[in-house]
Amino acid sequence: MNELRKEFNVSSTSAIRTAIAFISGVGYYELYINGQSVDPSRKLDPGWTTYEKRTLFVSYDLTSTIKLGMNAVGVKLGNGWYSQEQYVPPSASEPSYGPPRLMFVLRITFEDSQELAIYSDQTWKGRQGSIVHDSVYNGEIVDSRYDRPNWAQVGFNDTLSLWITPEIMPPPVNVTANGQMTLQDMPPIRAGIDALQFEIDNPSEIINSYLTKEDIGDIQGGQLRDGGVLKPVSVSTPVLGVHTFDMGQNMVGWCRFHFHGPRGLGIYIRHAEVLAQPVVASKQAYGGIYIENLRGATQSDSYILRGDPNGEIYEPRFTVHGFRYVSVFGSPVPLSVNDVECLVVHSQTTVKGHFVSSNPVINQIQHNIQWGQLSNSMSLPTDCPQRDERKGWMGDAALSVDEALYNFDLMKFYLNFLNLIADVQLPDGSIPDTVPVSFGGYPSDPNWGTALPTITWQLYRHYNDIQILRDHYASIRAYVEAIRAGYSKTGLAKLAYHYGDWVPPPPQPMTNVYLIASFAFLHDVSLLVNISQIIGFTNDTQSYTTFYRQLAEEFHRVFFTSSAGYYADGMQAAQILALALPNVVPANVRDSVFQHLLQDIHQKDVHLSTGIVSTAQVFSLLSDNGQHDLAVQLASSVTYPSYGYMFTNPYENATTMWELWDAPMEGPGMNSRNHHMFASIGAWFYSHLTGIDYQSDLIIIRPRMLSEEKKHLMTKIDCQVSTLYGIVHVSYTRDERDTFRNSILLRVSIPTNAKAHITFEPLFPHARCTTLTESDKVIWSADHKEDNVFNDSQTGWMTVQVGSGEYEYQAFWE
Repeated sequence: MNELRKEFNVSSTSAIRTAIAFISGVGYYELYINGQSVDPSRKLDPGWTTYEKRTLFVSYDLTSTIKLGMNAVGVKLGNGWYSQEQYVPPSASEPSYGPPRLMFVLRITFEDSQELAIYSDQTWKGRQGSIVHDSVYNGEIVDSRYDRPNWAQVGFNDTLSLWITPEIMPPPVNVTANGQMTLQDMPPIRAGIDALQFEIDNPSEIINSYLTKEDIGDIQGGQLRDGGVLKPVSVSTPVLGVHTFDMGQNMVGWCRFHFHGPRGLGIYIRHAEVLAQPVVASKQAYGGIYIENLRGATQSDSYILRGDPNGEIYEPRFTVHGFRYVSVFGSPVPLSVNDVECLVVHSQTTVKGHFVSSNPVINQIQHNIQWGQLSNSMSLPTDCPQRDERKGWMGDAALSVDEALYNFDLMKFYLNFLNLIADVQLPDGSIPDTVPVSFGGYPSDPNWGTALPTITWQLYRHYNDIQILRDHYASIRAYVEAIRAGYSKTGLAKLAYHYGDWVPPPPQPMTNVYLIASFAFLHDVSLLVNISQIIGFTNDTQSYTTFYRQLAEEFHRVFFTSSAGYYADGMQAAQILALALPNVVPANVRDSVFQHLLQDIHQKDVHLSTGIVSTAQVFSLLSDNGQHDLAVQLASSVTYPSYGYMFTNPYENATTMWELWDAPMEGPGMNSRNHHMFASIGAWFYSHLTGIDYQSDLIIIRPRMLSEEKKHLMTKIDCQVSTLYGIVHVSYTRDERDTFRNSILLRVSIPTNAKAHITFEPLFPHARCTTLTESDKVIWSADHKEDNVFNDSQTGWMTVQVGSGEYEYQAFWE
């Protein structure tokens, strides 16, 4: 049964003071009181967990909803991740806990302090409702002839259905193994306009003041401010009786349809990311859409009409789809774009970052990153939203967390994920590749397990909350020690791994897998040193500092090819990761290693040959080492392999990030068009292109500058980031007028009670600043210097120390 109801009498001579409901319906639930949903936009609740260890419950304040006299409560249940009903056929590798179940308590307190409690017990009645079957992967089958209007209202009398007494089931948590019911302390998954709020200013207003629409270019796809509901941009009929709608944006959610037809007619709906591929032959070109990359997931919904002459509305409840295209089969009347609207669904969050520039390629990448990150925020960070996977892959979460925290307020979302990781950490400290455990296994690949220390560290960086470090330090230390136990048997030369530098662009081979695994190990030991120092664990700081030095020496000794002057096989990934680690590459060979990397990039006509791990490091590495021009060139490229190729290739126009550099050529299988593991570049947009960073209570603003030769790649930037203090707003313009060719105009807004250091880099090698003005007033020149302006004689950088306020600077160089 998936519909349960109960009527109850609230009898008292005293008024109701409070009425609080506590509910957990696993896999998913919807709660109704007196016929009304208590929170209509809240969907796919509660969040996915390792249910035997932790099952989440939710509380609702129903004080204004419950009334004296008779009341009714109704609950719909869905399978979610709790039941193997979603797998067809059932999968032996996936956990299954049995049929859905409900735990419900309503506590009513009256003004005279008397109390009344309503529980989920055998006084309820239940039946199988109109949802015949529901599955995360495979959609819903709904027979609307079995809908019962008013089923959750007082006085409902159903003579057509068999309502029976529900069975008492054991709780989902394993109490003997310290399982616990836990309050869901994170924003829920929501659909539509309630899913996304905004802390930043409306970018359309910024366009008028800083950048023109011509500067920005034509960004393809939906807009985040569209209210979470997208209308189709077109409809076609590729086959008689089939309507295929293009939403114009790869998205996650479902569609709301307006159907007409006779009673008992079935309509079939399929969802896909791309149209049938012209490159790779498809055996399954359903309605002109390409579904082979969905693997075992059908992403389909079936709806049987009840024959309402006024038409009927259908939208799913307990499934979710990743798609851009929707094909509808079997409608007896033509459908138009007005008959469909699609709701965007993801964990509720707030947009806290905005980045736009005069580089259209980078603007489209930013668009694709934001939509892809939201698509994969579904109570925990998933890898993809469409195929028979959608798991909490740790590697993906680690790679994108910095970018995600610049763009969105996801603090509680990631804190919840850290708790889920702790739930599945073994006594030896090891953790799995996916959380909850599904694909992959124990122990994790080091570049996947790094999610535990990396997410913890990035939460601290972005929110400056030292308690986060304290809360998770023991788990991080145990995890590092688990890798260390394996390392003690193999050394770095054979350190255990699973995946390496995942998905480099064909035909490039994968670089030395042991070097890739060792990179993550050293990275995590380095983080442990930093964290232990911040929280005052001095002994650990000393011991892990010594251990890191040992590892750094071994890394160089094992992986450096001295005869060639590069690491491992000479591929880009090996050089990038070695150079990205602190104090690994000796000073006497660092330049030769870096030059080898640059040479390889140029030999490939300014293209990368990197997988997800090394791609995450390369842009900041180049910008921090005098090669910002090259970093921006790589980010701006539109030929294969590149980010820009994803939306400029002749086959399909990506509006989210691909899983593979060469998606159109790869065909079925592992080929998602909505992944976030390559979204790591998005953090570089904020930290280097704009130059916004945080150091405890200090805001650092230091935009990296392109040379005169390459400045055409990006002459303007506008960026906002919501911080703990308020919104930081940075924009700059490289003046194109001859009189001001060697100048930069920088506008900065610093929020109340914040302090900032604003640094200006020389616009070309060996340049010196001749004049620095603030609101046309000279604050630095050969014969004048304000007390808050500092010049670094070695680098030529100019730094201004300021408090809150609005500032407009212009720096002139020669």
